[in-house]
Amino acid sequence: MNIEAYDAESLRKLVRLLEYENRLLKEKLKKENIPYDQINPFEEPIDNMEEYDPDQGERIVNPPFITEEMARHFFSMFWGREDVYAKRGRNGGYFPQCDNRWNDRLCPKQRGEKIFCGECENTRWTRLDVKKIIAHLLGYKEDGSDVIGVYPLLPDGMCRFIVFDFDNHEKGAEVTDFANTDNQWHKEVEALRKMCVMNGIKPLVERSRSGKGAHVWIFFKKAIPASTARNFGFLLLDKGSASINLKSFHYYDRMYPSQDVADSIGNLIALPLQGQALKNGNSAFVDENWNAYQDQWDICSIKRRSWA
Repeated sequence: MNIEAYDAESLRKLVRLLEYENRLLKEKLKKENIPYDQINPFEEPIDNMEEYDPDQGERIVNPPFITEEMARHFFSMFWGREDVYAKRGRNGGYFPQCDNRWNDRLCPKQRGEKIFCGECENTRWTRLDVKKIIAHLLGYKEDGSDVIGVYPLLPDGMCRFIVFDFDNHEKGAEVTDFANTDNQWHKEVEALRKMCVMNGIKPLVERSRSGKGAHVWIFFKKAIPASTARNFGFLLLDKGSASINLKSFHYYDRMYPSQDVADSIGNLIALPLQGQALKNGNSAFVDENWNAYQDQWDICSIKRRSWA
């Protein structure tokens, strides 16, 4: 290898790829009970590692491919309803998918009628399958129309996680993927993160698709009533706002699931790690310095999570 032929950016990519391959090889050695040298040059301290890296997209080392097993493992963390899901529209916003959506005879919207899909007698929700999840993770469509949204409120009124949304949901914000207009939301997200840590909870903070908002995820060991989960979430919000001398959070928009009981499909939350957005370091999990973790799959691994 001719190192002199590489510029700084290429070397950075090379190092991160080697780091990813190094971890995979160690996992294989451990599985086969083969001893190996524990010294890892990639774990040595790096000067200024606390500084914000402006090149967030280049930080992330994505796996070279996504298998069905990987997609199922991913969904086992971000587990919502499987009998219905939503997709992002080309111009923003999310829409539940129906098998009859483009049927002129069965879909009122095809006839120009204004009706909520959940109120239509011909609604036939489209099931979420592993191929759709893989398409989300790969993110080949530049218009974002392969982005998946899941419904966390299960039909029995239970849920596996809660998400605190710090995006902008004012009218028209869907065009910019609900981007906030300033960075003041950083302070509120960090207050909630610290409050979680103080109570023995390690949340995952996701920089949302727009890059100007965040989702704070907390997972449960098993499905619990959504009402219990939401009461727990509101308690964290109250304590978190008090820690930064606020009567309430200004940028916090809502919590998912947004309902206590399953009268309908409820509100959706976009899945993280969307391939197209990851290129810019968005739809990615970030540390306290707002730097995207290099190995996104490792940081959200079930084996590494601490559960609420």
